[in-house]
Amino acid sequence: MSIVALDILLAFALALALVWLLVPVAIRLRLEDRPDERKTHHGHIPLIGGIVIYLTLVLCMLLIPRLQLDRQTASFLVAGGVLVIAGAVDDRSGLDVRLRILVEAAAASILIFGGQVWIGNLGNLFGLGEIHMPFWIAYPFTLVAVFGILNAFNMIDGMDGLAGGISLAVIAILLLVTDISPGLDTLGPLLVGALLAYLICNLKLLPWLPKIFLGDAGSKLIGLALVWFLIASARSGSQGQGGIAPATALFLVGLPLFDMVATTIRRGRRGVSPFAPDRTHIHHLLLAAGYSRSTVMGMVLGCALALNLTGVALSLTEVAEVRQFAAFFALYLLYSQLTGKVLDRIDRARQHPVTVGRS
Repeated sequence: MSIVALDILLAFALALALVWLLVPVAIRLRLEDRPDERKTHHGHIPLIGGIVIYLTLVLCMLLIPRLQLDRQTASFLVAGGVLVIAGAVDDRSGLDVRLRILVEAAAASILIFGGQVWIGNLGNLFGLGEIHMPFWIAYPFTLVAVFGILNAFNMIDGMDGLAGGISLAVIAILLLVTDISPGLDTLGPLLVGALLAYLICNLKLLPWLPKIFLGDAGSKLIGLALVWFLIASARSGSQGQGGIAPATALFLVGLPLFDMVATTIRRGRRGVSPFAPDRTHIHHLLLAAGYSRSTVMGMVLGCALALNLTGVALSLTEVAEVRQFAAFFALYLLYSQLTGKVLDRIDRARQHPVTVGRS
């Protein structure tokens, strides 16, 4: 058995053990998600997915002697710990939006300054040569990118299996196509094992396991990990050098980004805060259109994977980055148009419901 497979199995087993240990604690602390007008699940579900994944990573780093705690990995674990603690408090009691933004900025800054991880090269996105940014521009740009990815995965985590399934696919693809990121090599397999354990519980694939949710702590921890992996993998700017092009990185988080941007723009047009919760995300629209939950999960995960593979295929065939970026933008416009039409149809149906009389 390969070393990677052993790491995945150990993380998987540890995560399942932590679920059993932490569920009673979460119930005692009332760290649970309760149904309301937006949330239609049954019962109180422990919000410990993020805590389980984070503790799995830390324990595996302590238990596996060959795993080295380098500067980047240590910075990620500190930044991730900040997000998990704040996310758990938010899940339990709620945090002010401004405080959440400050926490996310702090976590990003820990990764940037502690781990020396930032976006300094955007590649040749516009066909005019590679875009290199000095640190005074790269730092705020990276903050915005981290904030965007964290909240994109937080927003897509509105239905069982979505955030976990999408992130699992991205990490697996990165492990297969890149070999220049020590952080990915160290924590990537551990995250795969932990996410598999989480998904088995979240989707109740084994009926004797407790159902759990990621919570804000989990979705933002995953988002931070993906930002780190993508920045590190794109630093070479070329798949031929063992990494991925910056344009390819967009495809790997394409669907969560599409959903976040389209939803935020729609909220802005309605004069609603971009942080105000609603039911206009892609999974909500498909459910409202009449599809079953399992069909919606398959459709959303399938679309996300299709975007991922499109980006990898464009990179492998050495399509120019400017064309990759243009293709990404065109796909976003198509997504925005299609979801906008679905939302319009749903709104019209609500305003003019069909009444069925008795014969």
